[in-house]
Amino acid sequence: MKVLIVYNVVDLLDKGSSDDLLAEQETKIVEDAVANSLRSFGHQVVSVPIRHELWEPLREFDPNEWLIFNLCESIRDKTYLEPYVISVYEYLHFRYTGSNRLTLATCLNKARAKEMLKAHNIPTAPFQVIAPGTVRRKLDFPLFVKPVAEDASLGITWDSVVNNERELRQQLRFIWQTYRQPALVEQFIEGREFNVTVLGNDNPRVLPLSEINFAKIADPKKRIVTFKGKWIEDSDDYKFTSVISPAKVSETLKNRIAEVAVGAYRAMGVRDYGRVDLRVMNGVPYVLEVNPNADLSPDAGIARSARVAGMSYAMLADEIVRLAAHRYRLKEPRPRIISLRLKAPRAGAEGVRAIPVSAFKQKAPRVERSAPPLAKPVPVNAI
Repeated sequence: MKVLIVYNVVDLLDKGSSDDLLAEQETKIVEDAVANSLRSFGHQVVSVPIRHELWEPLREFDPNEWLIFNLCESIRDKTYLEPYVISVYEYLHFRYTGSNRLTLATCLNKARAKEMLKAHNIPTAPFQVIAPGTVRRKLDFPLFVKPVAEDASLGITWDSVVNNERELRQQLRFIWQTYRQPALVEQFIEGREFNVTVLGNDNPRVLPLSEINFAKIADPKKRIVTFKGKWIEDSDDYKFTSVISPAKVSETLKNRIAEVAVGAYRAMGVRDYGRVDLRVMNGVPYVLEVNPNADLSPDAGIARSARVAGMSYAMLADEIVRLAAHRYRLKEPRPRIISLRLKAPRAGAEGVRAIPVSAFKQKAPRVERSAPPLAKPVPVNAI
């Protein structure tokens, strides 16, 4: 299949801290990995880097021949323009992987996303939005404070959980001044944190759960995934938040988490693939965020869960293409997603049995044998 990998190139940011640029520049690493993976499955791949213009680089490609693998998370160095990228694809009649502009715009506005979750009776922490100059707290401490419209953990530090008015005001000023936007203030959910990878459309499937290991952090209020914990490998935040995959959970809790994650995935209209982050308190999974077009870095959560399930990175990239092609009813191989089940060899054992890798391998092309020279041709109306 002909696949255009469209990705953004970011040289600087118009807001935020200098370290935030690391998250935006990760896209090039993902583009390389996805391109090599798709070529290994026989796809014809062309990569299209985007900085300030999107229309002109795409005009030379026929939308009836090319499917876009969308890795474009910003344009003109502005992440809030991500939904605009989809508008251009659709105006030019391109088919593309991942979620549509409404889903991207809704999930980027974390307050609006939480309103959608509440409307679908999906558990999420109580919250309020506090704009610059208006501090009217309605929730009880401890509270979690972050930008209302950023992703990739931007603006999240070990100071994000606040316990009193002074800490709240200090963190609000940080958000207002650094990110120039209102702050989302949530009731802090103290408990285990899970990343849930979901693949699919009409019948989404949950891959093996991953859990953030906070065992090395003594203070419960600092058991959060910060920006440094996600992106700065030599930081304590990163070193103290390793990932356990597959997560060790009971069958009951696993099913409960999967049910909430799929419900959130569907409620937000996520397509093809995504990640749902949640915390469990008193046996109830609370959705923290729904991430459409989530990070596809080879060492990130989606790729990790796929590996545990027996799916290589190349298979994952190819599966995303298949899911999008199937959604558009293109004549491509059907998605190979099957029910993924992990079972420990014995109670408490470290090892797991994943489904056989052969379950995800492409079938060898069928070799047609020519008929013997004297064989009679089969009438068309007899087929």
